[in-house]
Amino acid sequence: MGAKLDLLDRKILYELDLDSRIPVTHLAKKVSASKETINFRIKRLVRNEYIRGFITTIYTSHLNRYYYKLFYKFHKTTPEVDDEIIRFIRNYRKTAWFGSFEGPYDLGFLILAKSIYDLDNFLIDFRGKFGEYILEQEIHTMTSVHRFNLKFFHSGKKTFHTQYPKELMEPKIDDTDYQIIRILANNSRISVVEIAKNLKVDSGTIIYRLKKLRERKILGTHTLAVNFDAFDQQHFQINFKLINKEAVDKLISYFSVHKNATFATVTLGKYDLAIELVIKDNKELKKILDKIKEEFSQIIIDHDTFLITKEYNVTWFPYEAD
Repeated sequence: MGAKLDLLDRKILYELDLDSRIPVTHLAKKVSASKETINFRIKRLVRNEYIRGFITTIYTSHLNRYYYKLFYKFHKTTPEVDDEIIRFIRNYRKTAWFGSFEGPYDLGFLILAKSIYDLDNFLIDFRGKFGEYILEQEIHTMTSVHRFNLKFFHSGKKTFHTQYPKELMEPKIDDTDYQIIRILANNSRISVVEIAKNLKVDSGTIIYRLKKLRERKILGTHTLAVNFDAFDQQHFQINFKLINKEAVDKLISYFSVHKNATFATVTLGKYDLAIELVIKDNKELKKILDKIKEEFSQIIIDHDTFLITKEYNVTWFPYEAD
């Protein structure tokens, strides 16, 4: 994957994961390097595919939208049909995250929708094209999302746990605000000047609107989309069926400080909680699972483990969400 990472690279990644919009001058001070070095290292990390993108998390519930998580297992497909299915999901205008699995399902993805009827428009079209190949389908409503900072980059002291609000709110914002949200969701390091130029407004307007979007809890954290394969790490998702809400809260609290955990999502459906982990190998995964069973066997009814073999889409607000 190109140049091997050194301690400075890892410190830069660690800080960018905490705030990918951090100015270069501030980042340089934090890691004790020059601005020129920081700019060079960031460009190299992108070029060598350690960094897939700079993204902003969005409080979608405050845009009157929920994520729906869909799992599919297929049969009787050909490589050509598999490619067609992947292209359809990737290109659907409301697809957020999308990945391939090894485990109980073949594919999993998120659809951003305003209602179950909005989601049904996707399902009708998808099943109309590929219904004969669908062996299993599972749909969850995501009611709460918890993001944990990536701690495998560097042994920093910060544990960053962000919980996204689950109550729906109709925002009082206009098309310019939506354009700002869409731009930042997919490029958190873009400058105010560049946003203003793209939208043909002055920089003062962008600064004011960014402030209001943060006050309304629509813009979340600025972070990284990374290529875990480049770090020789495997990306797992463990889906739990638990006895009650208290059990969900206990596991979230446990994983919020776990060095391997990246996300926790609470859902309505077959599973109650999904935990995402970045792990070196299956041996390390077994140790984690054994520890979970030892500490939480009384509250876990069942679980399924997925290896995420490839990520296709990573965005918190698909550009054509409306």
